[in-house]
Amino acid sequence: MATNALQEIKRSLNAIEIKGRFNEILGAKAPQFMASITNAVANSTYLQNCEPQSIMSAAFIAASLDLPIDPNLGRAWIIPYGSKAQFQIGYKGFVELAIRTGKYRDMNAVEVYADEILEYNPILGKLRFVDDFSKCTQREKGETDKIVGYYAYYELLTGFSKGLYMTKAQVINHANRYSMAYKKKKQDSPWYTNFDDMAKKTVLKLLLSKWAMLSIEMQKAITEDQKVFDMYGNGEYADNMIETTATDELAEQVVEEIVEQVKDEPAPEKKTRSKKKNDEGMNPPEQPEQVDFMQFDAQFNDEVPFK
Repeated sequence: MATNALQEIKRSLNAIEIKGRFNEILGAKAPQFMASITNAVANSTYLQNCEPQSIMSAAFIAASLDLPIDPNLGRAWIIPYGSKAQFQIGYKGFVELAIRTGKYRDMNAVEVYADEILEYNPILGKLRFVDDFSKCTQREKGETDKIVGYYAYYELLTGFSKGLYMTKAQVINHANRYSMAYKKKKQDSPWYTNFDDMAKKTVLKLLLSKWAMLSIEMQKAITEDQKVFDMYGNGEYADNMIETTATDELAEQVVEEIVEQVKDEPAPEKKTRSKKKNDEGMNPPEQPEQVDFMQFDAQFNDEVPFK
């Protein structure tokens, strides 16, 4: 099956229609990108056992974002999950997409060692680092067992900045909740093969999705990350569940309140034909109270500084 899958990928990449689509998306970069697809499959026995259609779909997502899938670059990957492959973006891919917007002055995601942090307030979300990093030795010595958390931040050209810190325990809890591969201890999962990079990506992705100014490309990367697509273009999250934000929960709450209000309102009085004529002759009928949905939209927008 492995050889057949690899051969199917090669046949697909030689098809005129497929070549044309990659050329349209990537231009002069297309030949190199298509070669990297073949190399990725040839170097992974797990990918060789995946459905070729899912591999090509993941490759097209990476191509549409102009992100290389070379594992050594850490921008994006085609990851096998059982019999299907999915597109995954790395934290470096998010940084690259942000740089393209021309709106960010700085952005990074990094491990935090025990001797680099002075105080963390989970209520305020405030993190205080040491003043003199020259006295910190754990990072220099490569003592990865001393990593206590992960921090992501960005700064816009306007001067606005935002950071997010997650303890290692919080990241592990996140992986247990949203990654079936991690929960089932699949050793080929990126959470096991490269935990630190997945942790940095998780913190940066949460930071950007909740508080950052997102370009169309960044929105697409967040939405399509870890999706598997079938032959009809329908996508689903093969490994993780969709994360809900505070804005999603607020929207659901407001809708529920509107529904409850409608339920509690008394039914309108039924009028006879003669009464209806009298009412129309004397006074115009009262208009039902309209729900101002723009008000709720404004409330949602206040929760998310940037769309």
